[in-house]
Amino acid sequence: MSAVLHSLASPAPRTAEGVLAQVNALVDRLRARAPETELLRRMHPDNLRELTEAGVFRLAMPSDVGGYQADEDIVAEVLAQISRGCPSTGWMCTIMVVSNLIPALLTDEAADDIYSTPNLRITAALAPTGRAMPVEGGYRVTGQWTWNTAGVHSNWFTPACVVTGEEDSGPRAMLLPTTEVDHQDNWRAAGMAGTATNIATVTDVFVPAARTILMNDLAEGHYPTRRYSQLRYFDRPFVMYVNAGSAPALLGMARGAMDCFMQTLPTRGAITFTAWSKAADAPFLHHQLAKAQYDLEAAEMFTSRLNALYRGVLDRRPTIVERAQARAYIGHIASLSRACVNQLFEASSSSHTLLAADIQRYFRDINVLHQHAAIQPNTGDEAYGRVLAGLDPNCEIV
Repeated sequence: MSAVLHSLASPAPRTAEGVLAQVNALVDRLRARAPETELLRRMHPDNLRELTEAGVFRLAMPSDVGGYQADEDIVAEVLAQISRGCPSTGWMCTIMVVSNLIPALLTDEAADDIYSTPNLRITAALAPTGRAMPVEGGYRVTGQWTWNTAGVHSNWFTPACVVTGEEDSGPRAMLLPTTEVDHQDNWRAAGMAGTATNIATVTDVFVPAARTILMNDLAEGHYPTRRYSQLRYFDRPFVMYVNAGSAPALLGMARGAMDCFMQTLPTRGAITFTAWSKAADAPFLHHQLAKAQYDLEAAEMFTSRLNALYRGVLDRRPTIVERAQARAYIGHIASLSRACVNQLFEASSSSHTLLAADIQRYFRDINVLHQHAAIQPNTGDEAYGRVLAGLDPNCEIV
């Protein structure tokens, strides 16, 4: 453990609340760098440095390795505030904060190995598009994963694989150092342009069995006996945590769009082809702003409810209804956040479609992230409805 603690950056805050305070102070700088982040198609180096120094990537890590084991509300607020400044940076941080919890679900040997990595940042691609062959002591992994967000900023990668001979058990997640991963520079998208969501390729890499876990066990919360077994923080279903941890990025985008709209509203002049000489005086704009604010407030409420749902299973195993709720809530938060941003964008003048205007970035980003297979609401709504009707969820991500 001493090697792990020695590797941590000294300026990091002592508490999770301190992390949040530092992130709050960075929001404006993150927004100012967002255009360059998009051009770079990866996290701005100053963002990565400052967020690492702030302790962001240690939020969900165990305290005995220098992490914060932070409360769900604090983790959510940190990630929302980062996305408020820069959606691409916020989504990359979301992936790495959530994934940095994974070693605590493995054997002590594997956890010690991975948590000894200085400035640990793990990314994951959980669609099982790779293959693994059982060999003595572990598996040999080969495959290509299309959506490895922030992979160029990580030092460990967690891809999902179908294991030859173990197909009935479902896919297995593998943890391997990114020195064994080839990252293509292929991410060019209409939104979330700075997330470095590049293709990752692995060719015949050995992964010890201790650094693997069945995807079904991540969904059910079935982990090996280890030193973290008695800490319910690290004994809840990981897939449920993925759902709870991903929602704040969407909420943060709605906050950021509202910031941009309110900052420009006082300076906006006449609405062309109307009698209103000042946009802020127009009644129809008042209706649009109110509707956007309702959606923002509703997204805040559902995010709090999702945090409470996940916190509520600290002392017991979640029911299938609660697991389905977690998946459904993130889709609903996505829809509310998108409705807020889209209403504000519609209420903006045509000049805000220019790339120099910040609000167009939130508009593009929220609509692209809303399409994410693990976020879009149709799947979550169906799973939740099925469970409420007494059926199985028919969904792998609950």
